[in-house]
Amino acid sequence: MPECVPPESPSVHTLSPTGRRSAAPGAAPGAVPGDVVDLRRYRLARLIRDAGRQQGELARMMRQSAQERTQLAEALQGAQRHLASIADNYKVLLVRLKREKDFRDACQEAAELEDLDEMIRRRDALALELEAIRRTPRGAAGA
Repeated sequence: MPECVPPESPSVHTLSPTGRRSAAPGAAPGAVPGDVVDLRRYRLARLIRDAGRQQGELARMMRQSAQERTQLAEALQGAQRHLASIADNYKVLLVRLKREKDFRDACQEAAELEDLDEMIRRRDALALELEAIRRTPRGAAGA
């Protein structure tokens, strides 16, 4: 990195007995006449202070980002649970609809046979099966 001050020129400035700067501007304000101010150290101290401030701001932003990611993860987990519940309810509904269709088809077949005893037997067996399906708790679709 190029130096702002040429190597042969001193980076230390002094104040004259009258309080005026004897070199380029940059001496510390309020310095007592005769004090020595090292501009490189002054600039380094300013850079360190600015870097500390920036590091604090970065840490604050990272904490805020972590909180936002946590909130997003919780929201996604809630949505996932909700979708899983919907899928389970849909499975139960499909099973019930298939069984009820089977029941109607069996009743229709028995009616076409014109066999009243067979129609009643099929109806009773399917009615018991449908009742068992309806008593199945939600979320136990494959059971």
